[in-house]
Amino acid sequence: MDRRELSEALASAGVPGGLYEIPGFHEFDLRPPDFRYLRQEGEVWVVGNVERGVHDPHRRFDTEDAACRYLYDRLTDTGPGPGPGADEEMEAVLRDREEIRRAAHDSYERARRRRN
Repeated sequence: MDRRELSEALASAGVPGGLYEIPGFHEFDLRPPDFRYLRQEGEVWVVGNVERGVHDPHRRFDTEDAACRYLYDRLTDTGPGPGPGADEEMEAVLRDREEIRRAAHDSYERARRRRN
């Protein structure tokens, strides 16, 4: 994979463009404060983060392909997903949502009265 293919793959995967910079293929008109980047430094490819304007290189690679695949994996990883029982828990929350909302409102009102 090269930078052009990476840029196309990230767009196809629906990764928001504000999350990454690939010089020559995906750059910002107005740079956000936090994003991931891929850069070539001499013969080495670097993948890192920029947080509040501070560059933090995470990994260095000998090949463009390895760096592109690493960045793609980092930007498309959705995590482990919901754990066991999540469907049942969501059903219970949806079923009891009005009672949960009412209890939260009552708790808020009690706290507000105590403050005043």
